[in-house]
Amino acid sequence: MPLIRRVVFLAVMTAAVGAVFAQNSVSLEAEIQNIERTASMQGVSAIERHDALVRLARLRQLSGDIEGAAINWLEAAAAIPGAVDDDALLACAYCLAAMGEWERAITALEPLLSKSPQARFLDISIKAIVSGDVSSLAALAANPEYSQIKSQIIYMLWKTSRGSEAENWRRRLIADFPQSPEGRLASGESSSAVTVRPSPFWFLMNRQDSLSIAAATETPAPAPQPPAPQPSVSQARLQTGVFSRQANAQAQIDNLRKAGFSPSLEQRGEMWAVIVPSGADANRTIRELKDAGFDSFPLR
Repeated sequence: MPLIRRVVFLAVMTAAVGAVFAQNSVSLEAEIQNIERTASMQGVSAIERHDALVRLARLRQLSGDIEGAAINWLEAAAAIPGAVDDDALLACAYCLAAMGEWERAITALEPLLSKSPQARFLDISIKAIVSGDVSSLAALAANPEYSQIKSQIIYMLWKTSRGSEAENWRRRLIADFPQSPEGRLASGESSSAVTVRPSPFWFLMNRQDSLSIAAATETPAPAPQPPAPQPSVSQARLQTGVFSRQANAQAQIDNLRKAGFSPSLEQRGEMWAVIVPSGADANRTIRELKDAGFDSFPLR
């Protein structure tokens, strides 16, 4: 198998995460730590542990820790004795795919292929990326069973095809699904301007569209896209909280400004993240935030 460049192309969030947070100022890092303690407590029932692991996986995805989320999804899938949570297993597979762990993702998908169109879509997408053969993916686009995710399928065809074929898929995406997130990106709209609800296909959208997801081959692809610019140290960002209400996020921004920081607000689906630039010394800024009463962690 040719060497496949690690790409960020898919990650999953199977439900909205707004219910995870109470309507008070709680940092994402603190909430992750609280749920970790709950999941590891003695005497916790299997159902309670399962639910805690699901919440933990969603929050780790929200923080950008896709590898940690994959572990938690897999744990949640097997948390209840005698039962397998198919949704959690599918979520694990999406995270593995987002990490470029193709073979592990395909293995996780195997028990789901007979009962989940979304699992079959992901399985076929991975194989298209690895092999460069998009024929099976194109067949999905013509299958009525997959009509609910057709814009996602065509988006993948656009990104995995080459030359004029890729351009044809891009035009079809714009023509058939102009208001979808995929169609808006295909029409040239910036990924930072496209807001979507968390779903099995879209997550961390500001990163998702920054790289080509075509498999690496010995023959370079025509007209390769230039690599996304790497942020300088001064551009690094620290996340200090995520809120389900914009007003609560704004309140934390006001408090951060009073403490001498320069925060900004980012919308992520139905959530609001508060971001602080790290400056030249991220560790120092993290300590300064901590001293001022704010937990933070660098975005990946």
